[in-house]
Amino acid sequence: MNFGRGPAVVLNVGGTRYSFSREVLKDFPLRRVSRLHGCLSEQDVLEVCDDYDRERNEYFFDRHSEAFGFIMLYVRHGHLRFVPHMCELSFYNELIYWGLEGSHLDYCCQRRLDDRMSETCTYYSAEEPPGEPGAGTRGKARRAAAAAEGGKWLERMRRTFEEPTSSLAAQVLATVSILFVIVSMVVLCASTLPEWRAPENRSVEEQSRYTAESVREPSG
Repeated sequence: MNFGRGPAVVLNVGGTRYSFSREVLKDFPLRRVSRLHGCLSEQDVLEVCDDYDRERNEYFFDRHSEAFGFIMLYVRHGHLRFVPHMCELSFYNELIYWGLEGSHLDYCCQRRLDDRMSETCTYYSAEEPPGEPGAGTRGKARRAAAAAEGGKWLERMRRTFEEPTSSLAAQVLATVSILFVIVSMVVLCASTLPEWRAPENRSVEEQSRYTAESVREPSG
C-alpha cells in the first residue's frame, strides 16, 4: 500500500472501527478491502470507500455495521450467516458490496436467499405478459436487483432513525431531535414560573368577573 502513513489501517464501517496492519490488507478475503492495498492516491482511495482521514489513516464506509460484523465473523471463522431481523436481500447487497457471493453463505442461509429471491421474482412476474425467449429470465434478474435496491433503501432509512452514528444524516436527525426535546423541556419548566402564569391568571379572573356580571344583570 503506497498511500497513507502509519503501520496500522483503520476501517470505520457505519461507526464501528476495525484496525489492521498494512500487510493483512494485501491478501484480505474481502475484495473491496484488499483493493486499498494498491491505492496510490486519495482519488484511488475514494473510489473504494466513502471518505478518508489522512491524519488517522482511517477509511470510512457508509454501510451496515452489524452486517459487516457478521461478515468479519466469516473472515475469522469461515461461517457466514444472515443478520437476525435483517432482510435477506439487504444482507445479500452488503455481501456483493464487500466482494462476496451468495455461495459463501452457509447452506441453510443459501436456501433462504434462494427462496426469498424466488418469492420476489414470482410477485413481480405474476401479471407480466409473455415476451421474447429469455426476456423472462432477464426481467427476473432486473426485478431481483430492484428488490435488493429497495431493501437497501429501507435499511438505510431504518439505520438513519435508529443508529445515530451510521451516517451524517442520522447524526443531523439525532441532533435536531435532541434540540426539540430540550426546547420542550425549557418551555414546560418556564410555564410553571409565576411571571408566565400571571397573565393566564389575570385572563381567568377577568373571564370569571365578566361571567358573574352577566349573571347579575336583569333579563330584559
